[in-house]
Amino acid sequence: MSLPFFVTWTAQRNATTLPLKDAEGSWLVLEDGSRIYDLASTSFQASFGYRERRITEPMTRSLEGLSIAAPKAVFPPKVQGSERLLRQVGLGKGRIFYTTSGAESVENALKIARQLTQRKIVLARKNSYHGASLGALSVTGDWRNEAHFTVSDWTVRIPEPGDDPDLSRTREIVRLTGREKIAAVIVEPVSGTNGVEVPPQSWWDALQKMCHESGILLICDEVLCGFGRTGKPFAFQHFGAEPDLVCMAKAISGGYFPFGAVWTSEAIARQYDDRVLACGLTSYAHPVGLAAMSGVLDIVEDPAFWKQYQAAEKAFWEGIHWLGALPQARFARGKGMLAAVYFKNGGLHSRSGELLKDGVQIFAKDDRIVLGPPLTSEPDELRAAMAKVHVWAGRLP
Repeated sequence: MSLPFFVTWTAQRNATTLPLKDAEGSWLVLEDGSRIYDLASTSFQASFGYRERRITEPMTRSLEGLSIAAPKAVFPPKVQGSERLLRQVGLGKGRIFYTTSGAESVENALKIARQLTQRKIVLARKNSYHGASLGALSVTGDWRNEAHFTVSDWTVRIPEPGDDPDLSRTREIVRLTGREKIAAVIVEPVSGTNGVEVPPQSWWDALQKMCHESGILLICDEVLCGFGRTGKPFAFQHFGAEPDLVCMAKAISGGYFPFGAVWTSEAIARQYDDRVLACGLTSYAHPVGLAAMSGVLDIVEDPAFWKQYQAAEKAFWEGIHWLGALPQARFARGKGMLAAVYFKNGGLHSRSGELLKDGVQIFAKDDRIVLGPPLTSEPDELRAAMAKVHVWAGRLP
């Protein structure tokens, strides 16, 4: 069947699609009525499941009231939501710049870093993904970068944390590049579909020290991990890091509305008191996006959510340990409600359809699967889904 729209990230002939009809809780409902348990939170943005009234009800109220506002407008949800978001980041006052996606958050963080430092180069890891727009793709290291004419001259690759735990190799790269040319380093505190690498504390300590010594700004890309995915509001908080900019999207609205944000430190914010912030978007701080964010903040500020989270996390890691113990598996790693399991053989994407037919959706790529169910998953349902993954993985060569 020829579709009247493009299917993303694939050749269009015989593209894999999902005939979706509805969704509720942690379940997707297909056109034939069959149900799929979502162990990938759609694209890791449906952190609070589907039809979550704590998110949809504020959105409905906004649509019935202030449904649209100019970028320069000031109204209570914008002020109050920003103050609440600052408290979640937990790094002092700072200031928020709003976007409509993770790629836009990264784009604007890069623009701010380059404008303020008057330097062009950004350090980034090869095993990374930061978004699909041109600037964000330029710092992205994975295959999605390869098909585009990106501004690669402004990007310098640094080793993976596991290959450079004390940053000795990275420091040499900085020396050879010239620290006076480097605006920032951008990192995912815990990587997502590229393998859920959790950097050691030594790497974080060395990175923070290097940035302080060299005047290089630290950008944390929390688009996938923000708002509870790793067990804290933001993944950088596990390591005591103090970034200069934090990029957010995906779960900031639970995936219910295209929305994102960039947190900047107070030191950065003050520099724009008397200079022009040459950044802006038509749908900046959209009222419906702010309403969705207020619902998300209601959830993550509720102690009951974290109690439920702990129960779901326990069930999730029971399943991850089962998978990691299979003879076909090499190892498993992760943080909170995000994990990757690596297998001895590749070709997992082509075989993930077998699991979909059995009622479970996962993310599979090459020799690994990445799992990240809704944070509000019911433990028993989650255990049952993980058991199906275990059976499927046990049949792998």
